[in-house]
Amino acid sequence: MAAPLEGIRVLDFTRYQQGPFATVILADFGADVIKVEDPSGDYGRRMWREPDGFSAFWESLDRGKRSVCIDLRRQEGVDLALRLADGADVLVENFRPGTMERWGLGPDVVCERNPRLIYARATGWGSKGPMAKLPSFDQIAQAYSGFAQHAGGGPGHRPEIPYPGIADQTGGMNLALGIMTALYARERTGRGQVVEVSLLGTQLALQAPELLHALHFGKERPREFRAAPTVGHYQCSDGRWVMIVGIDQKFWPRIARALGLDHLIDDPRFARGFVRYKNRHELEPIMEEAFASNTSAHWLERLRQEDVPASIVQDYLELAESEQAWANGYLAETDHPKFGRQRVVGPHIQLSGTPPRLSFPARDLGVDTADVLREAGLSEAEIERLSAERVIGPAAE
Repeated sequence: MAAPLEGIRVLDFTRYQQGPFATVILADFGADVIKVEDPSGDYGRRMWREPDGFSAFWESLDRGKRSVCIDLRRQEGVDLALRLADGADVLVENFRPGTMERWGLGPDVVCERNPRLIYARATGWGSKGPMAKLPSFDQIAQAYSGFAQHAGGGPGHRPEIPYPGIADQTGGMNLALGIMTALYARERTGRGQVVEVSLLGTQLALQAPELLHALHFGKERPREFRAAPTVGHYQCSDGRWVMIVGIDQKFWPRIARALGLDHLIDDPRFARGFVRYKNRHELEPIMEEAFASNTSAHWLERLRQEDVPASIVQDYLELAESEQAWANGYLAETDHPKFGRQRVVGPHIQLSGTPPRLSFPARDLGVDTADVLREAGLSEAEIERLSAERVIGPAAE
């Protein structure tokens, strides 16, 4: 069966992380993604590059895309981009607001030429407001949105960036969702529209429950080492940590039985959720002592026998050796033309009838330029001239 986005052409002007992850998702579902880069290439090509030339940053964010190299500082380069946009279904960009307009590639120009085009923008701050045109990156959004402060413990504590890239990655997911929604709307209306996602907006959505609490009560919920005695991680005798999440009241008797603490099930200090949280400083040391008395494997088995949501706390390489992620295709193997057989992160969205595919590895800069321009109707002579005049193709080394 055909991929769900087969026949959809995406003109991808994105760089770094937020925008490129959105277009990876589109490629996984069969879209023909044409990544347009300037002669020096997306800076992401140089991020995390190791001595053997491998960049996990680049490979994970730009697989499944054909690479076209056009100098947009030249009018002929802009004319080529407009010509490609005329035949595209989606255009995606994540420059600072005003950049595409300055090049003559803003939605007012491009969408007038191609009214069916979905023009998708990933910004830092959103397109409105006094900070709209300021530069931004992932960690800036984590800082401004309150995420870094809350992750560090809240007001008065040292802020933390728990995972650099979380705003970019979630922003990319949301941008892909917006694009697919707009494509569905186009099926009904026949017209394209502008889609916008920002790092700031994504971070606020990501924190909606905590942020809403602060808006309602005028203060943040306290952030502690554990959310509750039955929600958090505990260290075992082998030094490993086990995470449990017993939010519902039904889990308390199960956790107590698993830990051999049956006598505490009906203890008035711990019997119900509110009093259990109120008396957490009495209960947590008891649970810590119980977990410390045996190994993580022992407690994981006991907790799962009682149907308690629980997991060992793993690192990346341990995850790679476990079966669960492989069974669902979240981790997969593929052949890379330069690096041989590779274990990679696979598509995270599953469809039963039109499943995603593991897209081909990231391409060398500009290798698809001539093919894409031929598809746009340019002659061999035109392509040769543009290459000779350095309108297309990588910068000379």
